[in-house]
Amino acid sequence: MQLVVDKIAKAFGIHEIFKNVSFMIEQGEHVGLVGVNGSGKTTLLRCLLNPDWIDEGAIKFEPGISVGYVQQGFTEIHGTIWEFMSEACPEITELRKKLAELEQAANGLSGEALDECLDEYARVTKRYEFIDGYNFENRIKRVLIGLGYTEEWWSHEANNLSGGQKTRLMLAAALVRNPDFMILDEPTNHLDIIMTQWLEKYLQEFKGGLLVVSHDRAFLDNVAVRILEMEGGKLQSFKGNYSRYLEQKAIQTATLEAAYNAQQDYIARTEAYIRRFKAGIKSKMARGRQSQLDRMERMDAPVHNEEFQLRLPPAAECADRVLIMEDLTIGYGEKVLAKGINLTLRRGEKAALLGANGTGKTTLLRTILGEIQPLKGRAKIGNRVQIGYFSQSYERLDPKQTLLENFVIEYGFTEEHTRSMLGGMLFHGDDVFKKIGELSGGQKARLVLLKLVLDGANCLVLDEPTNHLDIMARETVEAALEAFDGTVLVVSHDRYFVNEVADRIWEIEDGQVKDYKGNYDFYLEEKEKLAQAAALAAAEAEKQRTYAEAKSRQQEAAARAASQAAAPAPKKAEKLKRYSPEEAARLLPRVELSIREQEAMMGLLEKRMADPANHADPANSSAMAAEHDEYETKIAELMEKWEALMEALEE
Repeated sequence: MQLVVDKIAKAFGIHEIFKNVSFMIEQGEHVGLVGVNGSGKTTLLRCLLNPDWIDEGAIKFEPGISVGYVQQGFTEIHGTIWEFMSEACPEITELRKKLAELEQAANGLSGEALDECLDEYARVTKRYEFIDGYNFENRIKRVLIGLGYTEEWWSHEANNLSGGQKTRLMLAAALVRNPDFMILDEPTNHLDIIMTQWLEKYLQEFKGGLLVVSHDRAFLDNVAVRILEMEGGKLQSFKGNYSRYLEQKAIQTATLEAAYNAQQDYIARTEAYIRRFKAGIKSKMARGRQSQLDRMERMDAPVHNEEFQLRLPPAAECADRVLIMEDLTIGYGEKVLAKGINLTLRRGEKAALLGANGTGKTTLLRTILGEIQPLKGRAKIGNRVQIGYFSQSYERLDPKQTLLENFVIEYGFTEEHTRSMLGGMLFHGDDVFKKIGELSGGQKARLVLLKLVLDGANCLVLDEPTNHLDIMARETVEAALEAFDGTVLVVSHDRYFVNEVADRIWEIEDGQVKDYKGNYDFYLEEKEKLAQAAALAAAEAEKQRTYAEAKSRQQEAAARAASQAAAPAPKKAEKLKRYSPEEAARLLPRVELSIREQEAMMGLLEKRMADPANHADPANSSAMAAEHDEYETKIAELMEKWEALMEALEE
């Protein structure tokens, strides 16, 4: 077991967060932690990282393991992105320094002192190899590119990044560190779909233990093999991924509800019997039943988490063509993000706009709404179309106002009516006097959703409406949008949400907007068909190129044979340089280190060559083959030098 948690509890004053929480995580087990916002998930993670913080119980990690943690939010970071990542694993830096010192020291030693130095060098090298130090820079490159930091970003100052970009960088540092056990708190919050899928694949290959808090249901389906649920201050474990958890939870809830209701019915009937006969001829039987009730182990009432209410009003009539884009080009100044857009969203359609971060999704929404002028073409809104806009930055919420002030001023409602509406969105009592700037992201999202209900719009344009919402809240929004009879255009990185809500997918890719008339599952199927067609075309092109190259090599070989037949015999190759024993002892560690480095680099290249996706481009395939030849040549030269050094030591 990499982690054992035994009957821990945590409270803040009289407010008990959780009690009697126990679970274990094995080597290589990937576990998801779910629960509504405020249920204590992040508090539990903090207890794991600081066991002294718990009120009772015990937390034990396997001795000697390294633990990586990525929290929500970020700390101050310094240097360029590459410098920050290079320092992500201090042990590698220390081992490299130690190896260099030992190499330098070996130059002036001999005899027993040299043997001791070489033994120490071997021990340090073994540890360096174990933590994959030779591939550290390549691991950094792989992670940075996977999380959207291409090479042109690496020289940027890390502290100048946005909050979301810094959070991504902290995640990259944790992955590069390659700990034995990872704890991740909402790792997909600032990732687009492509980055999230990359992270899923990375974690699927991760051999250590993993505990991840996430509201991304598709992510949990693809990463977790067990789900821990925090509910009502208690923790339950369910085998399988998130979908399997839902099935088990539904059965458990129905069973517990039935058992609880049956017990309550029995208690009510027994208490009625006791009241009726406690003073009569059957008083002895009544006392017996009272004793039974006193001994009965009462079941806790099933937990029912409070849900906010979201019911969109019927959409008013409007033109059939709601949003129209004609030869539209979007961007800023000289920067074109997408061009040649010709799309129409009709009344009642629900479209999801997808694309990697920075491709222009929000820019397209703002261009449609008239907040940004198009670079070319036009975007129109149909007759009698009233837009309701959900923005990621919550512009409609004044951070200096209280909740009550914001709604009373904007809508002119009475305080009593405003309180009633806010109560439906889970703001009770003195919550209405909180400053909006003090609210969490999820609370602000609920307020904007309430305004969309009050606006009565017949076309909703939503930019990441489920960010910061827990799973239960996301399901509420999904249900409301599915029941809505108006038009919806939504930007979201939540694949589960998109699949439930959208019946049409628009994807911004390579400066174009591609239209897929179906839900997210249909979109994936179409993308797979296109990828297979492209792979077949690439394979055919590669086949033709290989044939042409083989023919060219045959011709070159024939020409060389003819030339060699006419050329004088070559001179005998010179013998390898001879070394003195002292020189051999000094050079041997360096040569062995170089051999291991070259072999490690070639091994990494061979993994890339084994991936069919890397052969889609013939030029890339040829470059990898040439690089492989160079590694083989270099290793052969180093091996010859190594043999000569060994011979010198044996003399």
